[in-house]
Amino acid sequence: MTKQIIFIFAVFCSLQARANAHPSQEDTVRYTSRHAAAELLQPTQPVYLDGVVLPMRGSGNWFVSIAGGTTAFLGTPLGCEDLFGRLKPSYSLAVGKWFTPSVGARINYSGLQFKDARLSTQDYHHIHADLLWNVLGGRYARQEQVRWSLAPFAGVGLLHHATNGHNPFAISYGVQGQYRISKRVSAMLELSGMTTFQDFDGYGRANRLGDHMLSISAGFTFHIGQTGWKRAIDATSYIRRDEWFTDYANFLSEENNRAKGRIDQDRRTLAELKKILEIEGLLDTYSHLFDNEETDTERQYPVNNYSGLNSLRARLKNRHWDGKSLLEGEDSYGNARVDTMTAANRNGTFGINENGDGNGNLSDTDTIFTSGRYASLASDGSECIGSPVYFFFSLNSDRLTDASQMLNLDELARVAKKHGLSVKVTGAADSSTGTPAVNDSLSVSRAGYIATELEQRGIPIDRITKASKGGIADHIPTEANRHTKVELLFRDSGTVSE
Repeated sequence: MTKQIIFIFAVFCSLQARANAHPSQEDTVRYTSRHAAAELLQPTQPVYLDGVVLPMRGSGNWFVSIAGGTTAFLGTPLGCEDLFGRLKPSYSLAVGKWFTPSVGARINYSGLQFKDARLSTQDYHHIHADLLWNVLGGRYARQEQVRWSLAPFAGVGLLHHATNGHNPFAISYGVQGQYRISKRVSAMLELSGMTTFQDFDGYGRANRLGDHMLSISAGFTFHIGQTGWKRAIDATSYIRRDEWFTDYANFLSEENNRAKGRIDQDRRTLAELKKILEIEGLLDTYSHLFDNEETDTERQYPVNNYSGLNSLRARLKNRHWDGKSLLEGEDSYGNARVDTMTAANRNGTFGINENGDGNGNLSDTDTIFTSGRYASLASDGSECIGSPVYFFFSLNSDRLTDASQMLNLDELARVAKKHGLSVKVTGAADSSTGTPAVNDSLSVSRAGYIATELEQRGIPIDRITKASKGGIADHIPTEANRHTKVELLFRDSGTVSE
């Protein structure tokens, strides 16, 4: 009764200590609504900036234009002829680029013939650079495809008179209209003008503006490379969402730290309670409460310890071990030690202990190990030496679940080489997953993998026997069936294919 009262008092004290613990400072902003979090995790629909567009590609929206038409020269002096009597044919070529839907530039060449002040036909050439302004460019902010464009332009260039050789400076201006026929082709109509000095045609005063050319032409514009424009996306919603994710991640980190603190505190409390139970002699009664204390719930496969190897190393010191007493020269952990053999071993009876009759007959309590039969079977190769060593593999692969298992391979190879032992390698797969054909292939590849690793560690291939079981369900948990079993044998055996 006294022990139970002490135990109850200890539990009460531990719980009171937890209740009196100062609560950790928590953030005032708590993301407790799972519904709101789920909404924010949904894909965000883009929101576009009003009136802002960007080119599809920085190097795009180039164009080439070709056109033909007529030109009328209006000089100073004018000459006695009406406008229609002054018309002569002309043509133009242009290369340019639109930087925005509204702003572009081009280099244009035009020329052919004109009538001077004396109504004589002359040849001319005109090259100029123009700045274009599309007054309908703002429509791209509201729709992806715009058919019409209307672009006034102005520029400067040089004019060449083929007869008298004059090369005066000239101002160009006009307006251009286009209709997009397709993605690559547009129809063009252009009304343009040019102004230069009065003596361009050889008549008039120098260094004074007064000669003009008016042109009307029609043709086609060809769009080169990446064409079109895209609406600019408003990044505000994405910035706010990123800020929310940052705050939410910080909140989850704080919650995780709080949970870790509570877990650590619970572990310390359990450790103290365990000590109290042990002192009061109640640990056996309540031991079931601590059975799962160190259980790794995430581990899905067995893990080797090295007790089997330690036992194997000890047994190899003497093939006639009775299964109980430690062997001469080495304890169960491989440390140097001098132990005496059992009387049965010294007399060649292979370890018959006091439970037998001394003549090789077994009592009900004897086992194969205490009778010496195990040593005999191991000596002729019918049984493996010691316990087999298992190597576990990941699902549907010949990759080890834990790289630390390679330590077992190193030790097995060392022992086998030192004592001239043969090795039997048996692969297996999990029958609950995969088809029989897949499991057969997996078991063969797993056995081959271990055999190859042993061969690389110096074991001759003629001392390695390979076998495969295919899919099995011999072990629990299921993951334990995905293995390769390695056994050491005294008997020499050649390589056996699967």
